[in-house]
Amino acid sequence: MREFVGLTRDNRCGLTGAANPMPAPPDTLWPLEPHSRGKHHILRRYAQAWLPIMTRTNPRVVLVDAFAGPGRYTGGEEGSPLILLKAFLEHHYRAHMRAEVVYLFIEEREDRVDHLRTEVAKLALPSNLRVEIRHGTYQATFGPLLGQLQQAGRHLAPTFCFVDPFGYSDAPMDLTGQFLQFQRCEVLIYMPLPWVARFLGREGQDAALTSLFGTDGWRPAAELPWDQRLSFLHDLFRDRLRANGSTYVRSFEIQAGGPRGYHLFYGTSSLLGLEKMKEAMWSLDRLTGQRYGDSTESNQLVLFDQQVDTSPLLRALKEHFGPDEFSIEEARVYTLVETAYAASHLKTRTLAPAERRGELEATTPRPRSCTYPARTRMRFLP
Repeated sequence: MREFVGLTRDNRCGLTGAANPMPAPPDTLWPLEPHSRGKHHILRRYAQAWLPIMTRTNPRVVLVDAFAGPGRYTGGEEGSPLILLKAFLEHHYRAHMRAEVVYLFIEEREDRVDHLRTEVAKLALPSNLRVEIRHGTYQATFGPLLGQLQQAGRHLAPTFCFVDPFGYSDAPMDLTGQFLQFQRCEVLIYMPLPWVARFLGREGQDAALTSLFGTDGWRPAAELPWDQRLSFLHDLFRDRLRANGSTYVRSFEIQAGGPRGYHLFYGTSSLLGLEKMKEAMWSLDRLTGQRYGDSTESNQLVLFDQQVDTSPLLRALKEHFGPDEFSIEEARVYTLVETAYAASHLKTRTLAPAERRGELEATTPRPRSCTYPARTRMRFLP
């Protein structure tokens, strides 16, 4: 593994993952569950955005699927390894992505490793794409690599890693934190909080839960009512990602017809990464058969319908900036970091209507009213 994880000062890492205490399927293949369709949609869209950005400025990039599985479901649907591979192989910009693209797939069960190798062997791989399939656990395979790089003072190549295990002790926070210590690393973690909450207080689960959160701060949740317990665990996991190296953390709730509380947590130190991930999340609309709600803050919920109501964004901007002058760049950063909305919701859907209603005025010259080119400054009116 040492030979394909490149060293470069201009690197950016991405990690996507999940802690899932549900029992693992006993067979080599298993049916695709509704919530996985949502995860795979986000995975595909983000990888398609990440690859051209990172290959443009780096000689090598790495994509890791830490709990890869067999690569396919019983119904023939593609699993996460094939989705990640085809994000590159079928990308319209592929001819321009000349960097070496390396895939590392980690899978604990040997029968699934064999099946995945069979699936990958069916693909025509270009010369700048390398695939390595490792039989082993995420912690035993990826952890030593990170330790070796840290001891040697070396850099990890730009890396995007998807982590979606069975068993909530299989993706410990200390390993996530170790990964996030490398420059510009990103993490997206699938977290089925209802299943985690169910195990609070059960005999023999303390060590696993402490490993998952990287702290025993989960203990007070065991005494809370169910809804408050979910909220407590959600916010604890969010805060632990921040404490372990993510400048920005957002979470998105998957509503797939079952109980609420299933989340994708995304942590990054890149504002561009945050923007692209939000675009991927907003692209999951009713046409997919899923509903997505952002739930980073317990009191925020935005349903991702075809007609987006941006009035909460306008209220948040007014409250944040008040009567003070601000720039379009400041408004964009606030929208991305502090709200559920994407940057695409800011100008034409929020600021321009407010200006036409006389609620906003520009304080710098512009070619046209209700447009907001770079360095435009403005303020809200009483």
